[in-house]
Amino acid sequence: MSSNFSHPPPSSNSAAIAAAAAAKKSMAVRAVQQRNNEKTAKYYAAAMAGLIVVFTLFHWSRFLYSRYATKGLRKSKLMKAQVSLARLFRHFLNRRLPGFTSLGHALLVAIYLAINIILTVTNNDFSIISVGKRLGWMAILNVCFITFLALKNTPLAFLTAYSYESLNPLHQIGGYTTITCALLHATLQCVYFQQENMLSELREEAQFYGMTAVAAFFVILVTAIAVRKLRYELFYVIHITMYMLIIIMVALHRPEFATKSVIITIVAGSMWGLDRVLRGSRILYNSINNQATIYPLPNGGTRIVLRRSPSRTVPGTHCFLWIPKIRLIETHPFTIVSATPTSLDLVIAAYDGFTNDLHQYAVKNPGVSLRASIDGPYGALPNFAKVADKVILIAGGSGASFTFGVALDMISKVSDSSNLSIDFIWTVREQENLSWFREELNELQSSPRVRLFLHTTRPSPPPPKDSESEAPTPLISRANSEKRPFPPSQTARSSSTNQETPDTDVEKNGKRSAATAHATSPWESSASLNVAHGRPDVDALIRDVVAKADREERITVAACGPDDLMGIVRRSAASCISVSGASIELHCEQFGW
Repeated sequence: MSSNFSHPPPSSNSAAIAAAAAAKKSMAVRAVQQRNNEKTAKYYAAAMAGLIVVFTLFHWSRFLYSRYATKGLRKSKLMKAQVSLARLFRHFLNRRLPGFTSLGHALLVAIYLAINIILTVTNNDFSIISVGKRLGWMAILNVCFITFLALKNTPLAFLTAYSYESLNPLHQIGGYTTITCALLHATLQCVYFQQENMLSELREEAQFYGMTAVAAFFVILVTAIAVRKLRYELFYVIHITMYMLIIIMVALHRPEFATKSVIITIVAGSMWGLDRVLRGSRILYNSINNQATIYPLPNGGTRIVLRRSPSRTVPGTHCFLWIPKIRLIETHPFTIVSATPTSLDLVIAAYDGFTNDLHQYAVKNPGVSLRASIDGPYGALPNFAKVADKVILIAGGSGASFTFGVALDMISKVSDSSNLSIDFIWTVREQENLSWFREELNELQSSPRVRLFLHTTRPSPPPPKDSESEAPTPLISRANSEKRPFPPSQTARSSSTNQETPDTDVEKNGKRSAATAHATSPWESSASLNVAHGRPDVDALIRDVVAKADREERITVAACGPDDLMGIVRRSAASCISVSGASIELHCEQFGW
C-alpha cells in the first residue's frame, strides 16, 4: 500500500540541519563576541578612571604637603625618603623629549596606546569579523574619552590641576587613535562582507550611517594634517561639524540599546552638549551691560578693556572673548592680564583671522566701545604666593599676558610678612612692544619684591618723521591713572614694511598678520628701567636662583612663550630638581593647540 505523503530527499534534510546548526553556532559566536566587547568597554572605563585616580592622588598629596606639612613632618625620615623619590622621578619626567612636551607626557601616551592595543587583542578570536567589531567598539570608547578630555568645563581641572588646554596633546593622540580604529573597523568589515559574498549588506541603511561616520573621521584627519596650522579657525569649524555628524551617524549605525554601544555614544554626545549649554549660558549672562573698549598698540597689538568681569576671576587664567561686531559666531581664547569687578584687561597680538580683524578695526576706530562678552575663566593655576618662596616668571612676546597677570596678582595678595620674591624675565622682538604693558611694568618696577629682566632681540626702528614733534608718552602708574590705558595720542597705524615675528599670542596656532602697526609715539623708558639687547640666558638665571636657595625653600618656575623658549625653561628646571636641593615646581602655559 503506497503512502500519500512524500518525504524530502535525505540530502535536503541534511542541508537544512547543517544550516540550522551553522546559524545556531553563528548566533552563539556573536553572543560571545558581544559579551567580550561589553567587558572590553568596562575594562577601558576602569583603565581610564584608574589613570585619573593616580593623577588626582599625586596632585592632592603634593598640594596638601606643600600647604599644610609641618616642619617636623618635613624633617621626618619617612617623608624625606618619599620626597626624594618624587623629586628623582620628576627630575627625569619633566625633561623634554623630541615630539613630546616632556618624558612624562611620552610615558602617558605610551600607557594610553598600550591600553588600546591590549584591549583590542584581549578576549578576541582574531577572526576578521571579531577584530573588526572590536575596533568599532574601541573607536566609540575613544570618542567618549577624547570628548571628556576636550570639555572646557572639565572636572579634571579641579581633580588633577590639568585644564583642557593642558590635556589637548593627549586629546590629539586620542583623536588619531580613534580615527585609526574607525578606518580599520570599516576596512575589515568590508573584507568580511566580500569573503562571505555579503556585499549587498553595504547597501543597508545602518551601514550607510556607519560609512558616513567613517568619512567624517577621514575629513577630520585630513584637515588636522593639512589645515590646522594654516587656518585654525577653518579647521575648528570643520572639526566641530564633523564631530556632531559622527555622534549622530554612529548612534544611527547601532541604535539598539541591547547592543549597549549606543549608550556610549549618548554619553559622549550628552557631555559635549552640556558643556556647550554651560558655555553659551555663561556668554549670555556675561553679555548683560557689558562692552569692550579697544585700543591699538604698536606692532600689531590690541588692548581690550571689558566693563564687567566674572566673579573669582584670576589674572593669568584665560577666557573666550566674543565680539559680534568682529566675528558673530566665533569666540577666541586670550589670557587675562588683570581683573576687577568693574573691568577685565586683555592684550592681544594680531595674527591672521579674528586677531587681525580686531586690530585693524582698533586702528580705524581707536577707543571705540563694542558689545562683548566672555566665556570663562578657564585654566588651573596654583596659588603661587602660597606654594612658593621664590617665583621665576619667564615670557616671550605676548606670553607676558600670563606672567604679568600672575605677578600682579601675587603682589596684590601676598602679606607684608611674606618673604616672597619674584624674578620677572620678558623678551620681545621690538622694544616698542614693551609699551603694551607700560602700566604693568611701572607697577612691577615699584615693587621691592620684583627683579625685572627685560630683553629685546631687534633694535628699534627710527620714529616716523610726522611724530617727531609729539611729546613722548611716559610710563604711568595704574594707581594714579584714570582707566584709559591707551589714549588716542598713543594709537597705531598700519605699516606695510613689517615682517612676521615669532612672538605668539594666546590665541592658538595663528600666523602673524602681514599688516601690523607702529605707535605714533616711540617707547620712552624711565631712567631706572634697563632693557638689555639680545636673548636672556634663561638657563643661567634659573640656576642662579636655585643655587642661592636653601633646601627648605620652594621655587616655582612659570613660563609662557614660543616652543624654543619653553624647551629651554623645561630643560633647565628639570635639571635643577635634585634630592638635596630646594623644592622646584614647573608650570608651563604652552602656545598652540
